[in-house]
Amino acid sequence: MFKKIHVFRVMPDCELSSEIARYCKEHKIVSGIILGIIGSLRKATISYIYDLPAKYKTIDYDRLLEIVSAQGSVALNGNTPIIHVHIQISCEDGCYGGHLTEAKIFSTAEVVIGELDYQLKKKLDGYTGLNEFVD
Repeated sequence: MFKKIHVFRVMPDCELSSEIARYCKEHKIVSGIILGIIGSLRKATISYIYDLPAKYKTIDYDRLLEIVSAQGSVALNGNTPIIHVHIQISCEDGCYGGHLTEAKIFSTAEVVIGELDYQLKKKLDGYTGLNEFVD
């Protein structure tokens, strides 16, 4: 199942999604499960789906936040790698979660990816308007 487990740190002031993409490109990861992410953020943008096909509401959180949990996938759509992360963040007034759009690291983010020994594939689904897993 897992070919290799990758554990890495994203440094302060880096953008989380782009650093995960950079790491995957550098290490040639095109199929994997993002098993977890913890750390802290300066700010985050999270999207919530509210209708189909693919209608999202986006909310910006411009304050210090903890990453409580995050998971996702790395898959190919044709020849293009797609990194998809859902995240739960917290602050003194509660927890929020959804599709990670953008996040700026405050102190650190610890990322764990299980690289798979088979290829996950996605393609655009006409009903949902989203890139969905295919066989």
